[in-house]
Amino acid sequence: MNLLRDELHRIADEAPQIDLAERALKGARHRRAVTLALAVATAVAMLTGGTVTVVNGGLRGERPIVLAPVPEAVPALPKKDVGPLARAYTHLCPPPTIDDTNCAGGRWRVVTTSGVTYELTAALGLRNVGKKVLLGPVAITQNGRRIAYYSEKQQTIEVRDLRSGLTWKAPLTISKDDLDGENFLRLSPDGLHLIYTNYGGRPRPYSVPIDIAGGETSALNGDWFPVSIGDGGSPVTLVRPYDSTTRIRVLGNEPVTVKDFTYSFSALGPDGRTLARIGSTRGRDAKPTPKRPRTIVTIDAVSGRENPEVTPQGIPEELSPSHLGGWVSDTEVTLLAVPALPGSGTATLYAVNVHTGKTRQLRTIDSETIGVLPGVIG
Repeated sequence: MNLLRDELHRIADEAPQIDLAERALKGARHRRAVTLALAVATAVAMLTGGTVTVVNGGLRGERPIVLAPVPEAVPALPKKDVGPLARAYTHLCPPPTIDDTNCAGGRWRVVTTSGVTYELTAALGLRNVGKKVLLGPVAITQNGRRIAYYSEKQQTIEVRDLRSGLTWKAPLTISKDDLDGENFLRLSPDGLHLIYTNYGGRPRPYSVPIDIAGGETSALNGDWFPVSIGDGGSPVTLVRPYDSTTRIRVLGNEPVTVKDFTYSFSALGPDGRTLARIGSTRGRDAKPTPKRPRTIVTIDAVSGRENPEVTPQGIPEELSPSHLGGWVSDTEVTLLAVPALPGSGTATLYAVNVHTGKTRQLRTIDSETIGVLPGVIG
């Protein structure tokens, strides 16, 4: 699944100064066209019995998505007693069911850390509705034990505890029409607070913090992009990139400014102040270039003070840092590294010490379709 900010990175080198909300609207239109093309290409591959490779935006616009013949059917996700998840991804339906209401595009699947794959039947997957291509949002807590998704039946966001089977329903009605555009979920570490954000499906950007257990909602300025939300509903971290600067705000504090266009942030650190981001590579004109950087930078999101860049150690040359996520300790943040060139390596999730750059491998993602990873900011 493509990520909004990867599309914004590409647009940043082409468009005049414009705020995040406007970028998102453009990205949404582009994404819907690409998704529909993928569905058509897969249908052709199924009919001909072949394999098709489609080059699209990918991670930072460089990785192709390779579509292969659809594998065998998998069982539905059990109601309880499921182990932690490693990822979720959309599985495209083969003809003749591509226009069938039972699938009509694709379904969400989840993979446990033990390697078992299930179909998330309760979640809205990829759906072709007239000229619209809808995709229900999905998020997984960093420990992989709870998952949030859009339920078409309930017309809202549900959060499920995979072990106990306990399910919470958000006190918010979201129709399928509201899903037009880009949709995001940000989950607290315990999964009981979340932020639902939509760009492009409403007249204005729409962002709602939700206390899923307490049954309460509030509102955020939709022009700011949500990065993370803590247990108990705070702190909430937001960013607002422009062409040459990025504003960061931890709610309850004044915004700070980074003199760079960037959006590859981690969740807020355990100290309630520290954010990590992937460093930028700049060309002679001082603008960010498509070349992948190999550094991370930490910033005090309350004072604005930045620390020197750190180069992660032990990441193979064929892989490049792509996205950050939650923190696994006071000093280590998760980092997703992906192949710099198609087929040049295996995407891998690391824990990186933000002070020394020392890394340790958490897991590999042996798939061209990375999808949604627990705790990774996408």
